[in-house]
Amino acid sequence: MRTTDIFENHDLIFDPGDPLNGSLYLCCSRNQTGPSSERLIETLRIAGIWSKSEPKLVPDEQRDSYKSQLEFIEAVSYVVGGKKFTIACFDHPKYPSDEERWGKWKTTFDRQYVRI
Repeated sequence: MRTTDIFENHDLIFDPGDPLNGSLYLCCSRNQTGPSSERLIETLRIAGIWSKSEPKLVPDEQRDSYKSQLEFIEAVSYVVGGKKFTIACFDHPKYPSDEERWGKWKTTFDRQYVRI
């Protein structure tokens, strides 16, 4: 999975309240129902790696701007109850990703969901 697929086929949700989550996204498919973003965010909050701030969604009118400014690092997909979701790590000069935090996201989801 690469930047184009992520931006064309997913809603991207991010945590505006924790700088360690800079350029880390929950990616929920636009073409199928999946686990609720609230459920996934709660999983991260319980692990202490998502703030109490209201999550934000990348607006459709800003997708091209985000896509052109972000450098793809990695994406990992999971399945829960037959539904798929993806987490993605990018880099951005103003909002760099944190390697340790990205590792904690993967570990948290690896413990609860099936990686595909």
